[in-house]
Amino acid sequence: MLRTGEIWNPKDLSNIETPVEQREKYLKNNLKSDIKQLLSIGLTIDDLTNFIQQNAKTIPAVQ
Repeated sequence: MLRTGEIWNPKDLSNIETPVEQREKYLKNNLKSDIKQLLSIGLTIDDLTNFIQQNAKTIPAVQ
């Protein structure tokens, strides 16, 4: 890789070691856990939905 002049990036390892499907599953599980925690402190599904809709353009996409 480095002999060809290609720049090494540590993120490259995550693409090899962790398949996309596994990362998506991990993110979904984290999101479920986060939502449960937000609901436990008093937010409602409507609050979360409104927040997501209002901030959809500013929330960075996961790659």
